[in-house]
Amino acid sequence: MLIGMVGLGLILCADLPVGSAPIPVASPHFPDRVHALVWRNWQLVPASRIASVIGAKSADVLRMGRAMGLSGPPTITADQQRRSYITVIRRNWHLLPYGQLLQLLGWPEEKLAYTLREDDFLYVKLGNLKPKCDPVRFVTPDERVLAWEREIAAIVKQVFPSGAGMPTEPLFKFVADLSKRTMDDGRWTMGVPRDERDASSITSTSTNVFLNHQPSTLNPPLRMCYSYFALYGDPLLEKSADPFPDGYLARLSKVGVNAVWLQGVLYKLAPFPWDPKMSEHYQERLRNLGALVARAKRHGISVYLYLNEPRAMPEAFYASNAQFKGVSEGDHSALCTSVPEIQEYIAQSVQSICQAVPHIGGFFTITASENLTNCWSHGRGTECPRCGKRGAAAVIAEVNGLIQRGIDRAAAKARANRRNSGVPSSGSSSVRIPTESAKHAVPLTNHQSPLTNHHSPI
Repeated sequence: MLIGMVGLGLILCADLPVGSAPIPVASPHFPDRVHALVWRNWQLVPASRIASVIGAKSADVLRMGRAMGLSGPPTITADQQRRSYITVIRRNWHLLPYGQLLQLLGWPEEKLAYTLREDDFLYVKLGNLKPKCDPVRFVTPDERVLAWEREIAAIVKQVFPSGAGMPTEPLFKFVADLSKRTMDDGRWTMGVPRDERDASSITSTSTNVFLNHQPSTLNPPLRMCYSYFALYGDPLLEKSADPFPDGYLARLSKVGVNAVWLQGVLYKLAPFPWDPKMSEHYQERLRNLGALVARAKRHGISVYLYLNEPRAMPEAFYASNAQFKGVSEGDHSALCTSVPEIQEYIAQSVQSICQAVPHIGGFFTITASENLTNCWSHGRGTECPRCGKRGAAAVIAEVNGLIQRGIDRAAAKARANRRNSGVPSSGSSSVRIPTESAKHAVPLTNHQSPLTNHHSPI
């Protein structure tokens, strides 16, 4: 039955990206791939699930791990599994075919496809390829394998005399620690330092805080960071994994942070006119966003959405929407922002978000990132008959202007900020943003420091 399920999984994964599908990197230090699988997932995935993936019993998995000198395994909670998915994907990328990887994660194919593409460019970081892995199946070990297990166990005992396999504290304990409420020491009021000298310490007391270095037209200056433990993919739908619990917001406010950001995808926050199914649950996401904005406001913190728009669509989408197709890259093509309907979609989506969440702090954009968005986002706009004639500066500036247009239509107080990463200086959008929007467009820089040690969205 299990082998049949694995085979079925392989058939159902036709839409997941494979790239050049090279031979996977070998693991010659293990007797076989089954042992590599057990070793790599010992602290991340329950033994029962590992067993179901490879067609074994839990006792078989436990015996293998302990025979290699591992203690434990630890109890693995649902929350820990939810938060460790990227590590599970990376550790098994060269071991498992998609079908078995989906079983190990406990995910449907659609969720993995979305994660690989939208979770901070995960597929790019994995090399834009999926190694062609044969299924991993349990076989009763022979004496050669048992001897190899004993050899590994001897090495483990020598290198880790106090034992290996059990973490010294539960995975992601820091999430609970950072989420605890702390006593306010009175130095901060509504997220703003009472003594401006305290603001100078922000670069050494928190990480990835975006600072506004423009002339002081903002009061107070923008000091924005990302959550240290947010789940990146669809944070407004996963209510059980709150990226900004009250205790954490209080800590951020205490060190002077007055804004936080999280990822937004327009078609998940507003109706997508050409395929409404893609926007399923958008009302629920907006409600959750509104609740977060209200909670953060009580701590003197504004909430911003990071937009990297418009998202490219798979080639199948253009079978009935060829008039919107822009530059192609792999199996996706850009929604051409020189097309009036796409322009209206961007502006209308931002408008509807602002109307649904009127107290949102604003948006910041990256218009030339790893994601293919506008036709010039990867410097290949000349391949589009519309955008090629207009040039990079006009197209990229227009995207930012469309977001500002949506804000203006909603009569919202939200700020539209931009990051120019990836935009060549000769094609900078800063000189082309419409006059009414320019006063809101705040170029951002970032500083790294210990409190919120997390990557930037570049």
